[in-house]
This record gives sequence, structure tokens and C-alpha cells, in this order.
Amino acid sequence: MPKQKPELSRVEHLATDEDPFHYLACGLPNVYLVGIKYFTCEDGRVIAEIPAVKQLMRLIARDLVERPDSLSGSEIRFLRKRLGKKAVDFARDLGIEAETLSRYENDKQEPSESLDKLIRLLYAISSDDPELIEQVRAILDSLLAAWKAGPTDVKIVKKIDNNAWTDVPLAA
Repeated sequence: MPKQKPELSRVEHLATDEDPFHYLACGLPNVYLVGIKYFTCEDGRVIAEIPAVKQLMRLIARDLVERPDSLSGSEIRFLRKRLGKKAVDFARDLGIEAETLSRYENDKQEPSESLDKLIRLLYAISSDDPELIEQVRAILDSLLAAWKAGPTDVKIVKKIDNNAWTDVPLAA
């Protein structure tokens, strides 16, 4: 008769505002969760019960796409993996070499501002997030409306005063 392993004891915790759960398993170093249960085992393991994981990942990705500062390498990797893309395919979609994407994802090189924006746009239009898709649609609609309106002859007038340039209000 085989011996049964003794069950390890574990302690239940609730992540709170004061003591949130550091969610490293998502692949990002700066994600913390509140309101979940997690357990610490006597062997040192930590096991978390994360409900609605797909929704959580979508919200994290939306935060990354919408925030104003540059994406880090781990954030680029997170967005790529959320799309289910292999690095070589994602790099091809961006018009860069896979080795370049690897340098970005490993923080060996920073992408240009335009590539950072392209990564966000590619994620937004390729994701299953209806809110991001709607935001992209609204931006495209406003651009199309401006293009359909045609060129306008608007004067741009600036004035120098004490070695500083200012706008000159145009008469209506």
C-alpha cells in the first residue's frame, strides 16, 4: 500500500487596500490586487484564487494602452501575449525584426514614440476589448470627418514680446 503524503498546511489571507496581493504571475512587476483570497503554504508557495481572469487581463491591458508614458519591455510582452501572438508574428505585424522586438521586450532598447503608439494601436484593434475598439473607431471617425471637410485656410499668427512667442487671437 503506497504511503500518502501528509497534506501541507496553508494559511488563508484576504488582499486588502492596506495589504494588496502582488500579482507577479501576470508577467508585470507592478500589478497588485485587492479583494482576492490567497494562501501561503508551509513550503513557501503562495496560491491565489483569481476570479474572472480574462476580464482582469483585459483591464490591465486597457490601462497599458491608455496611459501616457512609454511602454516597458514587460508591458510590450504582456500585450503581445494577450493577443496570442508569437514574437516573430508580432514583429512582422509591426514591421520590425524579431531580434529588435526581443531587445524591446527585454529592455535592452527602447522603441521610438511612434512604434510605442503603433504597438498600442495594434493591440487596440486586434483585441477583444469593445471599449478600446470603440475608442479607435471614434478617433478614426474624427480623422475621416476632418479629411472629408477638406483643407481650411486658417491663419496661424504668433507674436513675439520680450523674447517670448505667444498666440494672437484671431478675430471671429
